[in-house]
Amino acid sequence: MLRHIVTSFVVLIILLNIGCFNNSDKAPPASSQIIGEVELYTFTPDHQNLLSEANPFILPPNTLVKDALDSLGRHLAKDYFSKTYTGKVTDIHFEVVRIDEVATPSRPLRIAVVNMVDTNRDARKYFFQGSAGGQTTFYMIAATFMQPHLSQPLVDGLVLLYNGKILPELDHINVKGILTPRLVQHVAKRAIHGEKR
Repeated sequence: MLRHIVTSFVVLIILLNIGCFNNSDKAPPASSQIIGEVELYTFTPDHQNLLSEANPFILPPNTLVKDALDSLGRHLAKDYFSKTYTGKVTDIHFEVVRIDEVATPSRPLRIAVVNMVDTNRDARKYFFQGSAGGQTTFYMIAATFMQPHLSQPLVDGLVLLYNGKILPELDHINVKGILTPRLVQHVAKRAIHGEKR
């Protein structure tokens, strides 16, 4: 009996050391959190066509989705939101708050929560004003973060926060709730293929 207890104890210690005391600081990311080999794009605003001049945005295939969103957000802040149409420099930038996954039978769906940080509220004054400006800004943000041209978009849903809160209702666009790629897919694809309205 004592031999059986000692043997069980030794086996338990070995199993605990193998499984529970792993020396790595982090578990490897799930494959659903890696972008793989995909063609990402950034866009140029176009007040007539909403988006134009899609430019390839190259990232290594082993890039995490969060890192891809961070890179796209930095690019969007630098190229689109860095100055207003009056030339005023802004401090607008984006923070990926989190990415949640919803399990489905075919694949996990990714929902990203992204915070647009705008301490001076320049985006509301300069970028979301007017029907053309508001819609162009909406398409720039949504198409850049979701990459809706992909058969499996970079994210399947986008929740856009403004200074940590749901963006207040705007006259010409609705960004409350979860934005889906379908909302902007036709405009993004048109820009990628160089088509006009």
